[in-house]
Amino acid sequence: MTEELLETTEIAPGLIVRHTNRRLGRLEPCEACERLISGGISFAEFVDQVGDGYRELLDFMMDHDLHPGRREEVIFCIDCYCEDARTRVVLRWQLDQLYETERLGAF
Repeated sequence: MTEELLETTEIAPGLIVRHTNRRLGRLEPCEACERLISGGISFAEFVDQVGDGYRELLDFMMDHDLHPGRREEVIFCIDCYCEDARTRVVLRWQLDQLYETERLGAF
């Protein structure tokens, strides 16, 4: 028991929090989009920041193991794997919105 207590006291404060639940603060949508595209935050962290407006796109990218920073690859997979035209339109629109919002933050 004493050895276990010593081992837990050696853990740096915040280490577990840093790996499981980063505290990002409140990001502006353009910064959240930029961080998602660059791989700086996860899909879950992105949704926490901007809400569910990109849910279909994020679910599609997770299902097909896609990275939002590879836009052309995402478009290719949308065209290949979505048989429903409405779904393709929604996913492409959300992808365009993701990049448009990110681009607005660059100015």
